[in-house]
Amino acid sequence: MSISTVQQAYHLLEEKQMIMAQSRSGYFVASRKATPPILALIRSAQRPVEVTQWDAVLELINSRLEDDVLQLGSGMPDLTQPTLKPLWKAFSRQAQKQETALLNYDKLYGVLALRQQVARLAIDSGCHLTADDIVITTGCHEALCVAVRAVCEPGDIIAVESPSFHGIMQTLRGFGIRAIDIPTDAVTGISLEALELAFD
Repeated sequence: MSISTVQQAYHLLEEKQMIMAQSRSGYFVASRKATPPILALIRSAQRPVEVTQWDAVLELINSRLEDDVLQLGSGMPDLTQPTLKPLWKAFSRQAQKQETALLNYDKLYGVLALRQQVARLAIDSGCHLTADDIVITTGCHEALCVAVRAVCEPGDIIAVESPSFHGIMQTLRGFGIRAIDIPTDAVTGISLEALELAFD
């Protein structure tokens, strides 16, 4: 088999948590652990409330600097893992090219080549989009902010899943929007029944 096929197979097995990489030793079969039962979240729909708890959110954000706190809500990879070597090499190759585009701002809606590629990929999902239909954001938080500002005004009430991302809750507070917590099940997702009752 070709090296790329084998690497892809290892990558797939690692994604499925069937094998695990160990530094300077290779890959090993991952030990199987019993999966804990998933608890159903049963709660009635709440009334619209002003978003508060800003001090608690600041405390959570500042706790990232503490070694004894495990952050489950951040998107940071484990920088000690050897599987990040290809990413570091790709970064290094791009830096060596010294392309000025890497250090400059691009179009407001995002890099055209990227938007074109996203539009092409969307065809597989049955969407007929062009690059002009795509807006690239700097992350999910900005995307949520843009979406909320596009459809909401101060004083509006929107439904949010519970538990929810603290960042969007603080964004709602900044926009003067109230929220209704809708209970969410780990398997079936947001409760449509509770959502219907909340807006009756």
